Amino acid sequence: MRSFILILLMSLSILPAGRAIADTQYVSDQLTITLRKGEGNQYKILKMLKAGTPVETLQEGTAGYVLVRTSDGSKGWVRKQYLTNETPKPIVIAHLEKERERLREQVTQLESQQAELTAKLENSRKDLSGGNAAFADLQKELDKVQSKYDDLHTNASNVVELAKEHDRLKAHNDQLLAEVDQLRQENENILYTGAVKWFLAGAGVFLVGVIFGKTSRKKKGFS
Repeated sequence: MRSFILILLMSLSILPAGRAIADTQYVSDQLTITLRKGEGNQYKILKMLKAGTPVETLQEGTAGYVLVRTSDGSKGWVRKQYLTNETPKPIVIAHLEKERERLREQVTQLESQQAELTAKLENSRKDLSGGNAAFADLQKELDKVQSKYDDLHTNASNVVELAKEHDRLKAHNDQLLAEVDQLRQENENILYTGAVKWFLAGAGVFLVGVIFGKTSRKKKGFS
């Protein structure tokens, strides 16, 4: 009985040394470590943890081990020296890859929108009867694309792989701006040419009327 009480007291004196530390850490890069049932190599291996595996630290042991819980709920002890608070490179790279794909999809959408705008500009150039209204609508859409392009350029500043796509998108945007300026000039030329034609036509009719009136008066005087 005394031996049992002595063992119990020793156990209670050891327990405060293990402190709870609720935190998320990762298995260090280029490692595969063991998750064991207890603090030591003599305990059963519950599973193997690859590099980059996130674990929740529950309690720090007394022999260089830490009690952790994996994402599937498994609990066990691992060597503290194999854990790190820094996000492993494979996870960082995976996040960057996802961000690059997201930005690439946005670039594709903007290129598609610019292709549609180019087609609309061509149609407007062929039919300028409603040139002013069509130009205003196209200018608004072009401004929206320009704004989206500026946002995309800011968000993708740290993604080197998208530099060529950005340059090509900017070239398309500059081409659209040039075509809009050309459309504006053609529209103004058409309006000016139409006004001149109407003025000349009116002057011609007036001159013909004057000549015809003089001719009629001469004929009456001769009679």
